[in-house]
Amino acid sequence: MTKEQMKEKLGKLLTDHRYTHSLGVVETAVKMAKLFGANTEKTEIAALLHDCAKQIPHNEQLELCRKFKIPLDEVKEKELGLLHAELGAYLAEHEFGITDSEILDAIRYHTLGRENMTDMEKILYLADIIEPNRRDFEGLSDLRKLCFENLDRALLFGFGLTIAHTNRNGHILHNQTIDAEKYIREKLRKEEKLLDNENSFDKAALAVKVLDKKKAVEISCIKVSDLTILADYFVICSAGSTTLVKALADYVEDEFAKEGIHPIAKEGKGGNEWMLLDYGDLIVHIFYREMREFYGLDKLWNDAQNIDINSIIEE
Repeated sequence: MTKEQMKEKLGKLLTDHRYTHSLGVVETAVKMAKLFGANTEKTEIAALLHDCAKQIPHNEQLELCRKFKIPLDEVKEKELGLLHAELGAYLAEHEFGITDSEILDAIRYHTLGRENMTDMEKILYLADIIEPNRRDFEGLSDLRKLCFENLDRALLFGFGLTIAHTNRNGHILHNQTIDAEKYIREKLRKEEKLLDNENSFDKAALAVKVLDKKKAVEISCIKVSDLTILADYFVICSAGSTTLVKALADYVEDEFAKEGIHPIAKEGKGGNEWMLLDYGDLIVHIFYREMREFYGLDKLWNDAQNIDINSIIEE
C-alpha cells in the first residue's frame, strides 16, 4: 500500500480533527527524524498511522483487543483510552500491510512509552504531544524547544508532563510509563555525571546562595547520597506564592546556566506549588510554603545529613 493509499484509507477512519492531528504529527516527526538521524521514511509512516484505531469506540477497542489476543493488564482493562496504541499497531500490520517491526513498535509505544526506547519511538511519542495543532498547555512551549535540542531530555520532560496530566485528571498511571521515566532519568543522570565536572556539593552550595539571594525562606540542604541513588544532595526551600515559586526556579536555572550547568529535568506540580530542578547529583525542590508541609519531604528524608547553610551563605 502506498502512502497516498494509506492516507485515503485513514481519512475514512478518522474525523477531520483527528486526521489533521495525524498530519501534524507527521510534519513534526519527520523534522525531528532528520535532525536526530532517524529513518525519515519509517518515521513518516509510523506518524501517519499512529492513531489509526483512535476513532473506534472504547468498548469496541476492548473487544477487538480480546478478539485479536492483544495482551491486556488490569490498568488497560480500566483505562480504555490506552488501548488504541497497541490496537493501532495490530491494524497497521493487518489492515495497512505494515510488516516493519520498528514502525509497529513506534505505534505500539507512542502513548505509554517503554524502557530503552528507540529514537523513532521517542520521536513519535514527542511529536504526538507537540504537533502544531495542539492546544496550548503549561510546559508545551518548553517541550517544543527541547524536542529540537536534546531528544532524551525532551523525552524526560514529556514523561513528566504526561504523568502530571494523568494524575491531574484522576486517571491510573501505568507502570510502563513510570518505568520508562525512571529509565531515561537514570540514563541522563549517568551521562551528566560523566560530562559534568562540577562537584555535587559545589552545586548544592550554589543553589543555596542563589535562593538566599532571592529571598527564599526555610532553605535546607541535605546530603542523601547514602540513602538513595536519586541524587547526592537535595536543596529545599519555601516561597510565599506560586508566582514566586516559579520565579525562584527560573532564577536558579538561569544562574546555573551561567556556569554551564543545565537541568536534566524541570518539573512543575500542582500548578507551580512545587517546582523541581534535577541536576543529576543535585535536586532542587521549591515549594509554595503551605504545600511543603503537605508533601512532607523534610520528614521523608529525616535520616539524611543536614548541612549547615549558614556556613555556605557566609562564605
